Amino acid sequence: MKKKVFTATLLATAGAVFCASQALAGDVYQSPQNPIVAANNEVGLAAVGTLMNYQEHITPGPSDIESGWMPGFSVKYSLMGDYFKSMPSNLYFAVNYQFNSGNISYQGALQDGQPYDGTDSATTNRVLARLGKGFTLNSTMMLTPYIAGGYQDWNRQLLGPHGYTEDYHSSLVGAGLMFQYAITPRLVSGVNIEGLAMIGGGIKVHESPIMEELLGTTANFGTSGQEKISADIDYRVYQNWHLYGGLSYTHFNYTGGDIVGGLINASSEPLSSTNLFNMEAGLAYQF
Repeated sequence: MKKKVFTATLLATAGAVFCASQALAGDVYQSPQNPIVAANNEVGLAAVGTLMNYQEHITPGPSDIESGWMPGFSVKYSLMGDYFKSMPSNLYFAVNYQFNSGNISYQGALQDGQPYDGTDSATTNRVLARLGKGFTLNSTMMLTPYIAGGYQDWNRQLLGPHGYTEDYHSSLVGAGLMFQYAITPRLVSGVNIEGLAMIGGGIKVHESPIMEELLGTTANFGTSGQEKISADIDYRVYQNWHLYGGLSYTHFNYTGGDIVGGLINASSEPLSSTNLFNMEAGLAYQF
């Protein structure tokens, strides 16, 4: 009897020690999910740095040029799994919001053509949602095509005695393709290619009341394209906590258009191109 009691006590003690060590040691934690699926079921917050380069295309010139770094942050939420019996497996949904704000350099000209250097206090917002399906290529690779839709804006505030404010905006709709590779059970890398149409875009100009009454305040843009390529990594550091980061490059054009709403409607917004180089690093929680 004593031997049986001792054996049972020993087993119970060993089990308790094992359970405690499992709870305390993140290294022995194993996610029940495929690493790629786990990386696609997260909510995260990241610090962001964006290098913005904007250039107007005016013939003959000079053309406005703006360039500089803008700090910011991004928030993401993504899901992947079998959520509805009638829907395909590995259904994918994600939404991402990004905010940037900072002073960037401005090189342009006044109304009389005199060169003018200044500072743009720029603020940008971008939100994009994705809906797609993941296709498992093997135990470590997945390909996920998706459709996407969202919105972006840019508040361009030129500081100084010749300053003015403009608000650019556009809706976004298109598609993309994401490839992910689980390098290890903890580390997942990914590459994403995205093509969007910028639709319903335009600009609102804020100047003095007299200038607004004379020249107008709004212009509607035509449809144009936006291309983006990105690379990212996601690393599980402890149980459900992940570190993630990435690099991306985005290019798009605003078509420009006549500014209307004034008495003479004598001004216009020119065609422009924008390039964005983005870096981010953050912390996510897997659910």
